[in-house]
Amino acid sequence: MVGAGGFLGTALTSAATLAGVPVDAYTRAEPALRPDGRMDARLARAGTVFWLATSVNPALAESHPERAAADLETFTAALRALGSLPRPPKVALLSSGGAVYDTTGPPPYREESPTRPRGAYGRSKLALEQALASAGLPAGHAVSLRVSNLYGPGQPSVGGQGVIGYWLRAAAAGDHLTVYGDPGTTRDYVYVDDVTSALLAVHAAATLPPVVNLGAGRGTSLRELADLLLGIVDDPRLRLELRPARGFDVPHSWLDVRLAESVLGWTARTGLTEGLTRCWDSVPVA
Repeated sequence: MVGAGGFLGTALTSAATLAGVPVDAYTRAEPALRPDGRMDARLARAGTVFWLATSVNPALAESHPERAAADLETFTAALRALGSLPRPPKVALLSSGGAVYDTTGPPPYREESPTRPRGAYGRSKLALEQALASAGLPAGHAVSLRVSNLYGPGQPSVGGQGVIGYWLRAAAAGDHLTVYGDPGTTRDYVYVDDVTSALLAVHAAATLPPVVNLGAGRGTSLRELADLLLGIVDDPRLRLELRPARGFDVPHSWLDVRLAESVLGWTARTGLTEGLTRCWDSVPVA
């Protein structure tokens, strides 16, 4: 697993260990590729390579395009090394279901829906997908997993890493919940444990389609999300604070996840109220 030190990577490592699936974890401190371009020998023996590594989020991708370019260069080098093996592993790339689709059309978006990223983050994800699709891996061995808005306990709470983690930090401090743009904006929020179960199903699958959506399969507006969180936190000091929309934000996005159910036998099972409650319960008390 490349990117094992991040939010999803940490959760997947724990879930795989509990399931008895051995994991070789690669991080920035212990990279999969050496400076000379050679890959670690353990990676060559993997059954599935999960590529979760990224150095950008939607905000950083706009201000630091060089980071996205470096991510693509590293991924492309890894694909060349993996593709040269006598028996290449499956490669599963974590992409973004909320950033790559053409949102001028109505959601929910299927895997076949047109792509047209509005921001640098979506363009960087689509570039990674295109690199994977053209890598020449055996049929059924390369999949781009378009995950919707991931959340869960332990999610980073800095700006640009997801509204739920950001709002939880604000709620713990008694601050306002900031909304950028229209509170009616919709997103598809999927709980981290549901995503790790999907990734384990990807590992177990004999063959995979080129693209699979992973999400809850329903849209929730920012106002609905805030109302749920305010009810869980129950702090009369908390209010919504409206700010102008950012250029990379899309107005409405949620995913059609029927293909994941068909090919992986997977659906998201954690309701939003349950997931938010678990997140709030995990926030340290000041």
